Amino acid sequence: MHRHLWFIPLIALPIACSSPVDRARADSAQALAAQQRVMMEKLAAQRDSVSRVLGDADSFIGQIDKSISRVKGLPVEHPKKNSESGIEDQLHQRKAMLRRVDALVARARETSRQVTELQDHQTQLLAENGKLTAETQRLRDSVDAAVRRIAEMDASLDQQAKTIAALESRIDDLGKEIGAARAAYSRAYYVIGTESELIQKGVVVKEGGTNLLIKRIGRTLVPARELPKDVFTAIDTRDVHTIEIPDTARKYQIVSRQSLDDAKVAARDGAYFRGPLEIPEADRFWSSSRYLIIVQR
Repeated sequence: MHRHLWFIPLIALPIACSSPVDRARADSAQALAAQQRVMMEKLAAQRDSVSRVLGDADSFIGQIDKSISRVKGLPVEHPKKNSESGIEDQLHQRKAMLRRVDALVARARETSRQVTELQDHQTQLLAENGKLTAETQRLRDSVDAAVRRIAEMDASLDQQAKTIAALESRIDDLGKEIGAARAAYSRAYYVIGTESELIQKGVVVKEGGTNLLIKRIGRTLVPARELPKDVFTAIDTRDVHTIEIPDTARKYQIVSRQSLDDAKVAARDGAYFRGPLEIPEADRFWSSSRYLIIVQR
C-alpha cells in the first residue's frame, strides 16, 4: 500500500523590498521552506522503511500460511474473485489464515487432551502392572518355596527309598533266614529196620531188665544216645505226610518218642501196626522228636 503525500512547496518569491522587516520575513520563509523539504525527505524514508517491514511481514505470514495449509484436515477456502482491491484480498487471506490457525490450535488442544488421557491411562496401566508385578513376585516366591519343598521331599523320598531298599534287603535276608529256619524246623528223619539191623547200625540199644546168670530178661529197646544221622532218611514234614512201610504184611513198632495215637494206620494192635503210617498233623506228631525209629517185628 502506497500513500501519496501532497504538499505545496513554499516558493520564495523575490520580494523587492528594501525595509529590514520585509527582509526578515523573506529569510524566515526561506528557512521554513528548507525545513519543510527536510521533513518531507524524512517522511519518504520512513515510508520506504514501513513498506519494507510490511513486505517482510507479508512474506513471513505467507510462509506460515503455506506451512499451515499443508496440515491435513484444516478448512480450505478459495480466494474470492473480482475483488475490488488488493487490500481486500489480503484481508480475506489473513482471515482465512486466522481460521486455519484457530483450527490448528483446536486440533493441538484436542491432541494435548488425548495425550493427557493417554498419560493417565499409562499411569493407570503402570500402577496395575506394579500390582501384577507384585502378585507375580508373590507367585514366583510361592513357586520357589514349592520347588524347595519338592526338592526336600525328593531328598526325603530318596532317603526313604534307600531305607526301604535296605529294609527290603533285610527282609529278603530275613525271609531266607526264616525259610531256612522253617526248612530246618520242618526237616525230620526216619529209619525202618529189624531190631538186629538197627542195633548193628547204632540206632537203638537195649536197656534195663533183670540180669540172670544166663541172660538179661525184660530189657527194653530204646533209641541210642548218639544217633547216626547218615542211616536216617531226611524228609520235609510240610510235604511228606505218609511213611511207607517195606512189608505191609508184617508188624511194626515205633520205638522213638512219637506216639502212634497221633498217626493213622491200616491195622493196629496195641503198640504194633501194619500198613503205611499216615501223619495228619505233622506239628503234633513230630513235636516230641524229629527222629522216627520204626522196628520190624
